Amino acid sequence: MSFDIADNVLRQGFKRLLLAVSGGLDSICLAHYFIENREALGIEWLGIAHVHHGLREGTADRDAAFVETFARKYGVPFFLKKLDGEALKAAEGSLEENARDARYKALMDVVSRASSLEPRASIVTAHHAGDQTETMFMRIHRGTTLAGLRGIQSLRAMSDELSAMSCEQSAMSNEEKEIPASAGMTEKNVVPRASYLFRPLLSVTREDLLAYARKHNLTWCEDESNADVNFARNKVRHESLPQLEKSCPGATAQLCRIASLADRAYKKVLDAADKLYAPAIVPPDAWPFEPSCAKYGKVLALDAGALASIPPYPELLRLWLDSRGFRFPVDTFAKPNPIYTGNFQTMRTLSFRTRFIEKCRHIVWIYDSNTILAPSNLYFSNEKQRFSGISGQWRHPQQGDILSPMDMKISPRKLAEWLQEKGIPRWERDSLQVFAQGTRVLFVSGIRTENSKRKGLK
Repeated sequence: MSFDIADNVLRQGFKRLLLAVSGGLDSICLAHYFIENREALGIEWLGIAHVHHGLREGTADRDAAFVETFARKYGVPFFLKKLDGEALKAAEGSLEENARDARYKALMDVVSRASSLEPRASIVTAHHAGDQTETMFMRIHRGTTLAGLRGIQSLRAMSDELSAMSCEQSAMSNEEKEIPASAGMTEKNVVPRASYLFRPLLSVTREDLLAYARKHNLTWCEDESNADVNFARNKVRHESLPQLEKSCPGATAQLCRIASLADRAYKKVLDAADKLYAPAIVPPDAWPFEPSCAKYGKVLALDAGALASIPPYPELLRLWLDSRGFRFPVDTFAKPNPIYTGNFQTMRTLSFRTRFIEKCRHIVWIYDSNTILAPSNLYFSNEKQRFSGISGQWRHPQQGDILSPMDMKISPRKLAEWLQEKGIPRWERDSLQVFAQGTRVLFVSGIRTENSKRKGLK
């Protein structure tokens, strides 16, 4: 295979790798290459992982046994993860996507559960030029952004959120085994937690892989499901791309070139976005609460006033947020009652999967809510007009506040205790607005409960 692979691995400086091996042509070539060149590549630890999806009878067991035998032959530690195929089939959404997501979670589970040793290992997959072409075709066909036009990335950081997923959340069964391929394994042979997902074969074609396999007398398994055109990717591989290449010779190769060009353009765009939005970032030491009190996995705070002074480039902002791990749908800013209208004072709280945006005080908070319960119960609003004819003042909660709503028949009680019962984190209470007469709190803005409409709370 191309010398670029060795150059790429050496440039990244990887020392500990877990190879994802399905048993097919591409992954067997990948495994053989790294095993044969591990010393020249400076690799200190190498392992092989196989994910059994539980979706095929007979041949799936054959593939798992084949990869295990391959690992034993070369004295490489082998890890098998079995998924619950029935759970994958029953889950909502595409089976292809469900299986892919579960596969990555399974691989992360292997490296995170096997050991906590450092330095961290990285996961290596055998995605090649054909996979890149298919991905580009599918993304362009359905519509994508500049980030999507970059195609499959050769290197991607594995998020802490993904590595922390439990077996139950990732549709895994409890059946799992770790098989040392050589006797007398020591603690140094155990896999540490993964840090990167590495795809070194993106410039290698299937023809290159076939030539490599023949040269080294390699055998591999054929997954019969790869021929099933009922799956979207298989249909693209066996029907759409051949038709495109027939009508426009060289078009499929151009798709890979587009990915390369888009990647370079994307980096330039992000550099410009950083210069534009960096001045609006509110550092943790300026937050109205201690960063250590934050319940969210990841938080980005932006000054609303600073954002309002920046020209409204919603797609640029979305790309910038996406690059920082806060991913939003392509049409986030194109919906009725948009989240962005050119003035961040109109910011509303919206949620997309586990990512949230909300406005409290003069700060726009963008955060990953994977560690907090029922985040949909929190929102922030301005009720000043409703209380314009009542004596009192709008302010933030203070020590000694007593909750005594004018439209609720409940006994007065300490506001702090009530907020705690509602599961509101302490730092979020600091950002709430209340309408009060002295220490008597008549209204709490920003709390929604199941009975909010009946009780008069909003």
